[in-house]
Amino acid sequence: MSTSITYINHSGFCVETESCYLLFDYFNGEMPEFTDKPIYIFSSHGHQDHFNREIFNVFDSDRVKYILSGDIKKRVKTIDTPMLFVYPRKEYEVDNIKVKTLRSTDLGVAFLVDVDGLKIYHGGDLNCWMWHEENRQYNNNMKNNYEREINGIKGTEIDIAFVPLDPRQEDYYDMGIKYLLKQCQVSHIFPMHMWEEYNIQDKFVTDNAELLAGSEFHKISQKNENWRI
Repeated sequence: MSTSITYINHSGFCVETESCYLLFDYFNGEMPEFTDKPIYIFSSHGHQDHFNREIFNVFDSDRVKYILSGDIKKRVKTIDTPMLFVYPRKEYEVDNIKVKTLRSTDLGVAFLVDVDGLKIYHGGDLNCWMWHEENRQYNNNMKNNYEREINGIKGTEIDIAFVPLDPRQEDYYDMGIKYLLKQCQVSHIFPMHMWEEYNIQDKFVTDNAELLAGSEFHKISQKNENWRI
């Protein structure tokens, strides 16, 4: 079958593969419809635009499993639901899914997930967070830390990548996604963390036409948009 991808909101996406659903960084918005396949819920960290405790109330089913960044653990102590807490630069197996984590340059982890012959990358808040208001030392350290993390997966062939493209960074807005594309072969790219300023995608495509030659860049225009690849 084809793979179905639904944009929910901000950095929240749902991926339906042949055997399961992967729900990444849901914090609000309308959920897609689910069949009886297993559901794996990933949260990259506890920031309010990436995690919401309501994810434990959405599903009433034993086919749901939670894979959460370790920083979330203290926030869910009162919830009596089995959860796997993951930490940076580790590898885990959950059923038929292999999960590799990267260390975020902000909080938590990024995910590299192998399932059904697909390699799926969700960056969470792993990004090259350079800002004009920060000093040179801060920005140089940020750049070095980000590149060091991405170098850990250099040469990886990624089928689907969800990567921050944040307009608040002004002319630093595409530093992170560009470096990922230079180090990894990415078939399908979905930008995220755009704060609904979707026009930043047009600028990115114009600025990086040569770099995107080997990848399909999927522009997002609205919540609950769906693609089949």
